[in-house]
Amino acid sequence: MLETLFIKNYALIDEFSVQFQDGFNVISGETGAGKSIMLGGLSLILGQRADTSILNNPETKCIIEGKFTIEEKRYKSFFQENNLDFERETILRREISPSGKSRAFINDTPVNLSILKSFCSGIIEVHSQHQSLALKDVHNQLFLLDQFCRHDVLLQEYKEGYAIYLQLKTNLKTFIEKGEVSLSEVEFLSFQLEELENAQLKDGEMQEVEDELAMLNNAEQIANMLDKGVNILEKENGALDLLSEIVRDLSGISDYNKKLFEINERFEKTVIELKDISTEIFYLKEKSVSDPERLTQLNARLDVFNSLLLKHRKNLLSELIDLKEDLKNRVNQLLNFDTEIEDLKNEVIKQEQKIRVLAKKISKNRKNTIPDIESQIKSILKKLGMPFAIFSIELQELDNLGTNGKDEVVFLFSANKGIKAEKLSSIISGGELSRLMLAIKYISAKYQNTETLIFDEIDSGVSGEIANLMGEMMKKIGEQKQIIAITHLPQIAAKGNQHYLIYKEIKEGITNTLIKELKTEERVNELAKLLSGEKITAIAIKNAGELLNQ
Repeated sequence: MLETLFIKNYALIDEFSVQFQDGFNVISGETGAGKSIMLGGLSLILGQRADTSILNNPETKCIIEGKFTIEEKRYKSFFQENNLDFERETILRREISPSGKSRAFINDTPVNLSILKSFCSGIIEVHSQHQSLALKDVHNQLFLLDQFCRHDVLLQEYKEGYAIYLQLKTNLKTFIEKGEVSLSEVEFLSFQLEELENAQLKDGEMQEVEDELAMLNNAEQIANMLDKGVNILEKENGALDLLSEIVRDLSGISDYNKKLFEINERFEKTVIELKDISTEIFYLKEKSVSDPERLTQLNARLDVFNSLLLKHRKNLLSELIDLKEDLKNRVNQLLNFDTEIEDLKNEVIKQEQKIRVLAKKISKNRKNTIPDIESQIKSILKKLGMPFAIFSIELQELDNLGTNGKDEVVFLFSANKGIKAEKLSSIISGGELSRLMLAIKYISAKYQNTETLIFDEIDSGVSGEIANLMGEMMKKIGEQKQIIAITHLPQIAAKGNQHYLIYKEIKEGITNTLIKELKTEERVNELAKLLSGEKITAIAIKNAGELLNQ
């Protein structure tokens, strides 16, 4: 329940604090005194957005703070999931700075508005005159019926499944659209792939071709140089003969000194290396012959490489090889479109079947709940001065599944005897609407977990005995939940366990909205004012006292 509400620097409110009690709390005040302003301030800690236009003093920040008593069993998991410290007395706070920056807190821990709103949706509900009008909307009618059905878990499971269903249908549509253009794309990509596969590219082959071309193009020069090298090494008294002679000479003296031994070893290794070089040179010399046919082959191969590199805007053969693999995968994917489309169609069918089962259960719950709800509302309306009222809920099955299942709900109503019930949206008056909404709220109080209900002039359009009956009903609801009701009707104000007055005060030329809890004598005077206006008569005082003691 809401224990205290503190508002600072909001609209006409400089600063005020009010302590609410459990049961039935009523708030009254002259038109324009600031009742709507108080609710506006409260809405900020419920997660509504705000800007600097609400600042009473544009140079200081606005602070709204509410202290709530909550049950650990219901809310501890929420606090754990959002990494918040649980406190049985939880404080919600909003701050709006002059710069426009807004901050929200739960027990002094900063949170975003979505978390704040999610938390508040379970502890407090504000019912305004606007919401009474919203009762005419068929979507709100379905929402109310589902509250009575108490199948939140089932409905949430359906909504999650329906979201998956819609996504699968979107994916299927996308695949079908892609499939329609894939044939021409397959032909083009297949041509490119075939061209690359026919080229039989190997990583590093281009360098090998270029190296061999360089050898063939310079065969004569290379052969002459290599021949010269072989002659220097292999001829009689050439480099190898001379070095071998040095090795023989050194071997005879190498035992005399370690250094001589090492030098001899190095000469031996040099001789071996030069012999290997000589063999390699001879081999290269044999290959360094002009081969026009091979030259033509290599140039043709190089042209293939360059042509493909230029065509596909690549620099390396390895990139062309990677492109070939990519093309192969894309072609296979496009060729398998039919299979993937068929698989997706099956997934859509399977998901639709799954959520249709859930929708059927939801629809059955609704059908089973409707007779009891109709009976209860008719009974309450009769007590509220509408003995001939007809209220029925019509459940119509839709052709297609929707966000809330396969049903459409229409509330039908007639207030007068002999008049056929028609759609609520077209025939109900303000007073009738107020009574119907209160009847619905009276019933839903048993089904909702919301701990605090705020009624903002739900009594609009009624008076006299009907107002008295509505007050009795609100007091009855207050036995189960905390009720805070803003009213202009003395019959309802008199039923409150506590009575608060919102009023304006002008100080030093500045208007300020204040609130106070009324004592017994003050309550009598306020009720008398509601009965007779600003000029309070003795009869009004007497009637006010009688109302209070009923």
